[in-house]
Amino acid sequence: MSDNTYSLQVAKTGRAKCRVCKEPIDKDALKIVTELPQRENQDYAMSYSHHVHCFKLPRGLAAVSIEDFVEDYLTDGGDDSTGPLFPDKKVEVIALLEEAAVKKKGSKGKPKGGNAGGEETILMRVQAAVKAQEVEEKEPPKKKVKKEKGGKNDGDDEVQAMVPIYKKYHKKKTEELKDILRWNKQLLKGTKDFVLFKVVDGELNGRLGFCPLCQGNLKLNEDDLENVHCGGRYDEDTGAIQLCSFTAPRVGKKAAPRLLPFFMEEPSEEEKEAMETERAKIRGEQEGDLKYEDNQTAMELLNQAAGMKIDLQNKDGIQKAANAFLDLVKGKVDLPENRNAKMEVGRLMMSNNDKTPKEIMMAIFDKYGFVEAKAENAKTKVAAVQASCANPANAALILAFKECSGYYMKEGNRNAGSTYVKAIQTLTDLEEEVTAENAMSFSKGKTKLPNIGKGTAEKMKEFCETGTFSKLEEKRAAHA
Repeated sequence: MSDNTYSLQVAKTGRAKCRVCKEPIDKDALKIVTELPQRENQDYAMSYSHHVHCFKLPRGLAAVSIEDFVEDYLTDGGDDSTGPLFPDKKVEVIALLEEAAVKKKGSKGKPKGGNAGGEETILMRVQAAVKAQEVEEKEPPKKKVKKEKGGKNDGDDEVQAMVPIYKKYHKKKTEELKDILRWNKQLLKGTKDFVLFKVVDGELNGRLGFCPLCQGNLKLNEDDLENVHCGGRYDEDTGAIQLCSFTAPRVGKKAAPRLLPFFMEEPSEEEKEAMETERAKIRGEQEGDLKYEDNQTAMELLNQAAGMKIDLQNKDGIQKAANAFLDLVKGKVDLPENRNAKMEVGRLMMSNNDKTPKEIMMAIFDKYGFVEAKAENAKTKVAAVQASCANPANAALILAFKECSGYYMKEGNRNAGSTYVKAIQTLTDLEEEVTAENAMSFSKGKTKLPNIGKGTAEKMKEFCETGTFSKLEEKRAAHA
């Protein structure tokens, strides 16, 4: 007997994809949601959505009739906005499930390219173009068939660019293809077709970079070859992955970050070291001077600090040293704009009193960062979110939720952190701009959105009115 639960629901948005055909489930359409039992040490239960006409009874319920399934196992997922779905939808649902039950299975498993139905993926178009070329090459010159006008490959520059690369690698073994991904620090999982596509895409466009929001590893999903996703970033302090909802197009004007070169042979030790340095630089994990070698302001301050003479053995010496550091970094390092700045620098010096002035200066950099870098980083993050969300006007709100989620994750409160991450996923797909006037409407009635409860909506409203919300300020103060 199946331990899963099944419910009939009305799709609140058009973002959910059917588990079977991989096509989006239209807003307001009926769908069946399968929820798996929550695993131990997991903060949430996995669930899958299906078109009703695509859903087939699982093996665990093979002995159950469709009528009994609807009557005994399928729960009513209606709510205040839709009202109860049963009994009005019962006859319709049974008819659709019977239609799904008699559908022919067709080919075994998923078609190549990770698409179980619907529109062709780019990999399927590349494979079709390769096959067409092979057929054309085998035909005698007089019998060659003229290429039909208006075909799917006409004008598809990326498909045509991928064809020779695909032909170069498609006969290689999966492990050989995975070696190429391994050399480029890319994820290895997937079927051979998917692994092959990642190699082809990498040679054409470069290896996938890092998430501009959390600096986590970017990846392609087998059921979505057009978008790049972030799988989150492992936090060593908490020993857990910080969730992230960043998504960007694989190619195009607002495409996900790429890095070059894409290695087709095993890189040398020098090249491997350069890749690690590049990774550490992007993720802020470098040590010492290397971290700041490209920052002119930092190098100037470090050189000035190297010539300082400080005495931290008495009160006067500590005050003079604090004033000297403040004078050097004023307007360059992002120190707090309050009377406590001198006191905080003094504390930082005393906690590093066994270090040289240059090392103390680096500790100041690490704690506060740079004014210019902070502004530039903020611009980069805003641009990245604007590129990935349906309405760019919601980018600032999404970033605020992302920041608050990060604080909860650092505290080990994954439940609270996940609440914000789920809200971010909903806001990313929201085409309407969130305002102080409409924020609360997203938590109730016909306009209610998934993952947006009353508390979340109140924070959205407060942010629209003030540019922040009290819980975020509370967490900022606690983690300062």
